[in-house]
Amino acid sequence: MKMDVTDYVLGGGALGCGWLAWVIFEGTAFLDVDALWAIPLAIIALILGGLCIRRIVKRFEQRSKKFKDLAEQMGMEFSEEGDSALRESLSVFDLFDKKMLQSGQFTNVLHGDSEQLGYGEEFEVRILDCWYKEGRQHRRVSSQTMICFHSPQLSLPQFSLRPEGLHQKIGSALGYQDIDFESHQTGAEFSKKYLLRGKDEQWMTEEKIRVLFTDKILTFFAAHPDKVFVGGSGDQLIFYREGNLIEPENTPAFIEEGLEVFRLFASSQPS
Repeated sequence: MKMDVTDYVLGGGALGCGWLAWVIFEGTAFLDVDALWAIPLAIIALILGGLCIRRIVKRFEQRSKKFKDLAEQMGMEFSEEGDSALRESLSVFDLFDKKMLQSGQFTNVLHGDSEQLGYGEEFEVRILDCWYKEGRQHRRVSSQTMICFHSPQLSLPQFSLRPEGLHQKIGSALGYQDIDFESHQTGAEFSKKYLLRGKDEQWMTEEKIRVLFTDKILTFFAAHPDKVFVGGSGDQLIFYREGNLIEPENTPAFIEEGLEVFRLFASSQPS
């Protein structure tokens, strides 16, 4: 959830006043002022910080209410938080750090199935917000909206597909597993754009992944305007963009996009 200009003004004002209060209270030499000035500045910092926090909390509450209303409109179930079963189902995907699964938060969970949503396929689906801390000291909070499919139409080898950045390219050069397709131009374009991995670098798993990723799937992701994250394992498939929270009003379109990916992999299953 992005901060707006008012949030930045309030947050910046709170930090600025707090810093000045600390400097004055500590009696820094270049400020020849009475230390009592630190008190009103500290009070202002607390007020501005409180207003900023209140605005952010209110937006979280509004977002949850909109998702709850959307779930009712679509005939889906809604939960403000994910349960242990959800964490367990996501733990099979290599896209997620185990510590993130333990400490992260899953909120605004919409749960339904193909019958409720009026689709011909057979699946259960969850749409949810995922929040977690990252970075060396876990100071940065990342978030994204994910869509998770559970379907008997899927029988997938365990794989993870993510955008290939500089860090992943260096890792590949050092022997980090990356399943590449170099036999034709589309496969080469796909391999430049994405890092594709299997489980534990098992040879049989890699071969199954190569069979799964048909020319149709390679073409879809090579030409996709955005770099996305996809994970598959057995009868489960997940799809998201890192750092991208979907607004409630855009959720139906997000479901359609996720369903397009689901159909690609379901149709790629060996008969």
